[in-house]
Amino acid sequence: MPGVLYLHGFCSSSKSAKGVFLSARFKECGIQVVLPDLDEGDFEHTTISRQLALVRRTARHLRPSMVIGSSLGGYLAALCAARDPDTVPRLVLMAPAFDFASRISLALGPRMTAWQGERSLPFHHYGLQREAPLDYGFIEDARRYEPFPAVSVPTRVLHGRRDESVDPALAARFARENPDSDLQWFDTDHQMLDVLDQLWSSIQAFSGLGRTGQG
Repeated sequence: MPGVLYLHGFCSSSKSAKGVFLSARFKECGIQVVLPDLDEGDFEHTTISRQLALVRRTARHLRPSMVIGSSLGGYLAALCAARDPDTVPRLVLMAPAFDFASRISLALGPRMTAWQGERSLPFHHYGLQREAPLDYGFIEDARRYEPFPAVSVPTRVLHGRRDESVDPALAARFARENPDSDLQWFDTDHQMLDVLDQLWSSIQAFSGLGRTGQG
């Protein structure tokens, strides 16, 4: 089975808890997981376009059996599948951050005005474990992309009913609009760290590995 490509979320890194957990589980099945740092070491100047370009390059090279994305990584995975379906045979989207540009603007509220005026705003970067500035070009670029990509490959969406960061209604809308997708709910929040074993069971079954990992 070819490798799996894992895409972390906003302000995260290749050392994200879910990515590391899933990488270990796939390794037990003899499958490599590639976990790129989507900001390529330059968080301040990262954009959706730069991250998407990295994902598309990596997918074309790796030819993965599956792309898994968490939060913003889920949105990027869907954008990639919409543009390069031949390189993305199936998707797993965990709490995918659809309609990203609009939602981050609403979440920031008055801070959006400061971000636009100062052209830079600090965010807590979980990978760096500190505050890190992000250029306003990030949000300007994000507004170029469709909020709900049209995906034609088999897709499993995993979402927490208590998600406080990404409205569960967005996952439900995506599932309605994309007939090749199915949506599974979990009694958890956006991080989903308390349901890792359940997530793995769902991903394992969807990947065709079976319960024993010998698919």
